Amino acid sequence: MLKDKLVLLVDDEPSVLHATCTGLKSRGFNVHMVEGAVQALKEIHDLKPSIIISDLVMPGTNGFEFFQEIKKDGRFKTLPFVFLTGVDDYYAKKFGKDLGGAAYITKPVDLDELEQIIKEKIGE
Repeated sequence: MLKDKLVLLVDDEPSVLHATCTGLKSRGFNVHMVEGAVQALKEIHDLKPSIIISDLVMPGTNGFEFFQEIKKDGRFKTLPFVFLTGVDDYYAKKFGKDLGGAAYITKPVDLDELEQIIKEKIGE
């Protein structure tokens, strides 16, 4: 059941966080939002998410660095990680996939696409 699985949503833009969170919750997802990767790194161990959806361009620690940092922890090696970003660049997409990202989708958020990816990665 989707409510039993936590989606961790990370972005530095409050408007994007709230809009995406509201959209995902309306589709039955349990969502926790965090402003920025630095804060997410502090909270991730207590949250135990089923999937992470993270912005790429954030101050302090960007999405690629955030991904690499959490993957160092054995508990999160297989945790699906989706890059959700305004950077629509072939090389950034390739780098994200080469790192092991589950998906790379661009803003504005297509909730149908995001829902499909989440269900595919964590099950229904």
